Amino acid sequence: MDLIRVAKVDRLRLKWAGDDNGERIGTLHLTTHHLIFTAPGLELWLGYPMIHSAVLVRPPRLQQRRDTTTFDDWVTATALPPPPVGGEDASSYCESENSSGSSGKLAAWALEGSIKIRCHHFLFLTLRCEEVRQLYDVFATMKHLACVHSVDRLYAFSHREETEEGAWTWGLYNPYEEYARMGVGSTSGAGQFWRFTDINRGFALCPTYPPTLVVPAKISDTTLTYAAKYRSKCRLPVLCYLHPNQASMTRSSQPMVGLKQARSVQDEKLIEAILASSEPQGSAPRFNYDRNNIIIDARPTTNAVVNRAVGAGSENMEHYKRCRKVYLGIDNIHVMRDALNKVVDAIESTGEDSDRGVVMRIQGAKTNWLRHIENILVGVKTIVQAIDIGHHVVVHCSDGWDRTAQLTSLAQLCLDPYYRTIKGFAVLIEKEWVSFGHQFTLRCGHMGHPDRFKVSRAQAKRRTPQAAADVAGGTPPVTTAPLDEESGSDRAEDANSGSGYDFLQTSTSMFGRFASKALRGVQSRISSAIQAASDNLDDLEDLDPFLADYPDLQPNYVPASNTNGKQQQQSSNSSSSISSSGNASSNSHGGGFKFGRSKHDHETSPVFQQFLECVYQLWVQHPTMFEFNEELLLDLFYHLHSAQFGTFLGNNMNERAVAGYSQNTASIWSWVWRQIANDADKYLNPLFGKDEQQQQQRVIVPDPSFIQYWSALFSCHDPTLKAKPEIDTVKTVDSNNVWATASASQSSDANSVV
Repeated sequence: MDLIRVAKVDRLRLKWAGDDNGERIGTLHLTTHHLIFTAPGLELWLGYPMIHSAVLVRPPRLQQRRDTTTFDDWVTATALPPPPVGGEDASSYCESENSSGSSGKLAAWALEGSIKIRCHHFLFLTLRCEEVRQLYDVFATMKHLACVHSVDRLYAFSHREETEEGAWTWGLYNPYEEYARMGVGSTSGAGQFWRFTDINRGFALCPTYPPTLVVPAKISDTTLTYAAKYRSKCRLPVLCYLHPNQASMTRSSQPMVGLKQARSVQDEKLIEAILASSEPQGSAPRFNYDRNNIIIDARPTTNAVVNRAVGAGSENMEHYKRCRKVYLGIDNIHVMRDALNKVVDAIESTGEDSDRGVVMRIQGAKTNWLRHIENILVGVKTIVQAIDIGHHVVVHCSDGWDRTAQLTSLAQLCLDPYYRTIKGFAVLIEKEWVSFGHQFTLRCGHMGHPDRFKVSRAQAKRRTPQAAADVAGGTPPVTTAPLDEESGSDRAEDANSGSGYDFLQTSTSMFGRFASKALRGVQSRISSAIQAASDNLDDLEDLDPFLADYPDLQPNYVPASNTNGKQQQQSSNSSSSISSSGNASSNSHGGGFKFGRSKHDHETSPVFQQFLECVYQLWVQHPTMFEFNEELLLDLFYHLHSAQFGTFLGNNMNERAVAGYSQNTASIWSWVWRQIANDADKYLNPLFGKDEQQQQQRVIVPDPSFIQYWSALFSCHDPTLKAKPEIDTVKTVDSNNVWATASASQSSDANSVV
């Protein structure tokens, strides 16, 4: 509670993109884990982890310095002309509710400031209030509670879910039961060629793999130990799916080939045993395996080759017989993050009067978002078709927990009807994503980062006669550049900054292009450091009477932390100083400033979101083959970022076991089970099983040429399919499922084909 600078703000003004009712006036409550806004006919709950980023837009820069006496003296001495505040209701309120003079002028001035919030589920909010001090307090509270130093400070460790008899819990996925369902461990069929192993008990072999693994029966644990050393992060090839036709799908990470073309006999024997697992000992192969068995490398060819410079790479096919290698060309997490940011920019830049769905159809090609979805489905189609005709597939990317998880889980969704049921889909996510070590905390950014909470540079007010006289007398006008944004000339300079490396750029070698990109990255970091230092020094001359009291809101400030790594209290009266030379000094609580660009977004990426979007594409293409509907996917996406359940927290099973997630947090599936118990039709697809001819088909094949824009996910609407509904209230669910959306009713039919 000490981090909450203000617990309640009356007459706060809230507006979100797409709301036809305009700005709403209500009360904002700030709790330990949520922002709660209440107004007539509206109640909005927003958990702090749902906040992707926020910007404090300060009121216009003042034309007079604050006196060194008291703030009241400054209010009395400052003559603020009543500026337009963007709405007649706000102006009339300031004139009627406040006395003429300094208090009314201050309220009008305060309403020119705002807090702009971008949420992970593509909700864009704007907050305004009539006291600048409250505006700063709300922003500081949001920043402190959204940026935590340990996972146990997230809402999941405070939230408790009622568990009833028969409910789905943490034990929903049992590896022995699930692989036995596929036939592993049987004395006949394909299962006899595979065995369970506890070699990773206690996570001794691979910290990011589950304790129980399934490997070829003829491979000993000793061979597995040596084979693991040849794979990145020791993520050796293990079984993830066994088809009834005895074809297998295994997953791993990239081999540690390096520039010296290193090899591992044990890894080669392991791959050979996997490819021969469906053939009895001594029998002739059923197929020409040199052409049909596949090693899938999800990366672009260039990325795989460049990784040799850091000791990794891809398989040398001279040493791996009876198979071929296919590169899928799926880009890395950084490219996917940039593509999503472009989508968000396109949504956010859309005018209030224009239809966001139309804009996204126009700008979708520039973001390449749907192209990335298409590339993933192309890879899934390759895997599904190979396994369906009896060939083995080995899948890996770099570390085997991002693109690999996407491909293996989506392929199993196409191959096995069980995974297209509600419970089977939950088991699939637990198996391929949770147990095999997808890094949810890193990829989703649950712990936040101070760099995502920025303060805009105060802008110049409209010119008064005195200001015009100052400009005429030679005083330069005040700039309006954002505090953390480079000016146009800086960007232009950065765009041309690579001219000094033309000798590398003109090189036709792959190494030359890679080195040129690396050098430009270093130069960009230096420019960012210089810009950050300039921002801090420029703000020393700022006339804002409030910012000086909030050192933790200034750029490049790093909050203090204690020895236990937990978030430390921030005092509202704390202060820090920066010397004129630009050196950073820490405050009394151990916090301080740092120069240079932060890496807080370096590991975030919408990997699991892309998986859900690919599931949506399959659901649209095969509407009668899925038991669940679109609403289940939307709820899973929301709780991916809500940090309400432990299922989507942590980076691997080892980390969850140490922190006691199963004892201290609730599982998302217990909540899903309760939703179904209360309303059996909530997640049920009414078209499921209606087509008897399709039901006889076990395997479905994705169609990468038919990709739809998921309008319900991005809160967009396409008028070519359905008229835009009226937006009366924000959709509100109970506090155990905090969901905020701009529309009271979203139709799954509101999609546009791109």
